[in-house]
Amino acid sequence: MKYLNFTFLWKKREGFTNDDLRFTIYDLRFMKKIKAIIFCGLLMTAALLNGQTVIPNASFEDWTSFGNYSNPTGWDTPNEELMAIPFFGTTVVSKSTDHHGTGSFSVKLETKHLTLPPLDVPGFMTCGKITVDITGGTFVLSGGVPVVDVPTHLKGYYKYLPKGGDSCVIGIGLTKTTGGIQDTLGFGAFSTKDTVTDWAPFSAWIDYISATAPDSMNIIAMSTAQEVMTIGTILYLDDLYLDYTVGFDKKDPASGIRVYNDRETKRLMVFFDFPEVQSTSVKLINMRGETVHSLSPEHVTTGRRIVPYDNLIRGIYLLQVQHEGVVMVRKFFLE
Repeated sequence: MKYLNFTFLWKKREGFTNDDLRFTIYDLRFMKKIKAIIFCGLLMTAALLNGQTVIPNASFEDWTSFGNYSNPTGWDTPNEELMAIPFFGTTVVSKSTDHHGTGSFSVKLETKHLTLPPLDVPGFMTCGKITVDITGGTFVLSGGVPVVDVPTHLKGYYKYLPKGGDSCVIGIGLTKTTGGIQDTLGFGAFSTKDTVTDWAPFSAWIDYISATAPDSMNIIAMSTAQEVMTIGTILYLDDLYLDYTVGFDKKDPASGIRVYNDRETKRLMVFFDFPEVQSTSVKLINMRGETVHSLSPEHVTTGRRIVPYDNLIRGIYLLQVQHEGVVMVRKFFLE
């Protein structure tokens, strides 16, 4: 069995290799039974708008018809390319009347099998642009929407009906272009493999690696996020929104943490807004499970704490923050 890896990544800057970008990559894979081709989709920038950042058609009430298929207005899907296949066309994103809140519709993403060519396709959508060449086996992901502020979370409501061992992913990336070079400033994702039959809230905490304000964002959602997928897996989404939580929230302890990766000085800067920091500890852990840096509760104070990593071997590390028995972990690729 061969796979077509559909890898969605936020590019730090031109000239980086995939190893350099590992900490910004969410593996979102199409499985194809004919040949394996690696695709990398890059977020593009957009012009600035006045006012607060708006997720287009966030409640999925508006749909645009293209004849034999429809897309949620302001979003793109593989439906166009899939429906162009004579006799065997299908759609993986559709309108559903199973909705959250006061609206009438939600968006339904379903993993399906394409008979010709033999292809298993997850439901996928983006507020940018996705172009799929089924015949040539190539994919292009581009675009996005303008950002004029700095959100802390992508939130919304979902239902998930996985088959087999499938898991879904909902992701967001924020970038800024300066002098023709696009930098990744923040990224976050929510993923689960659990069955959720009633509408439930989700929250994707956005990790910022720079204090610079972004100017563009892209949001993606995928019904199946691994290579081996099961036909019939369904993800419903509704009422997306950006959160700007400042300070501590007992229902969402992660909102009291902000982390910046200062690559120039090789330091992680951790900001705490917890009211009782004496119950907070911080650890930096390598992939062997070894603690390479720690701050015990008596050394953690409100405000900024510095975790240096200039003497560490390049690789993937986990930043673990424990507050009043709740453990929050974020993964970083440190150079």
